Amino acid sequence: MKATFFLIGRELEAHPELGRELAAAGHELGNHTYSHERMVLVTPGYVASEIERTDALIRRTGYRGEITVRPPNGKKLLALPYYLHQHGRQTIMWDVEPNSYPAVDASATATAEYVVSHVRPGSIVVLHAMYPAREATREALGPAINGLRARGYRFVTVSQLLALRGKG
Repeated sequence: MKATFFLIGRELEAHPELGRELAAAGHELGNHTYSHERMVLVTPGYVASEIERTDALIRRTGYRGEITVRPPNGKKLLALPYYLHQHGRQTIMWDVEPNSYPAVDASATATAEYVVSHVRPGSIVVLHAMYPAREATREALGPAINGLRARGYRFVTVSQLLALRGKG
């Protein structure tokens, strides 16, 4: 099973080996900006720098596929959508994010149950499992995947999902 990992440029720059491991394993790598700052009230030049620096770091991992973009905190106003449109790229959003709810986020069981009960066909699930404090999220992965598979869901990368939707 392959997943899409949206990477923050400064973190990828600090740990390029992790990006290389993801790319070598065949996962899709996406751009989550260089600094993870909200993309509102920023200049076009700032947006270009954030996206292009991170794209370059992603390419250094060996990843050769499409690089999709997910804005930090889902915040996007004017400059980011304009930049992406000018470059033929799409803003990727999500519809299931259990980490946003403290009571859910604190428990692996609650996180897995939230994911399974909120996913619909075509859903994009965002999980922030990469930080040491996110152990509950990591523990929820197996039960959530098993629960979704039991309901007949299959897993695809964001680019594959866009292609299935006829937008990629």
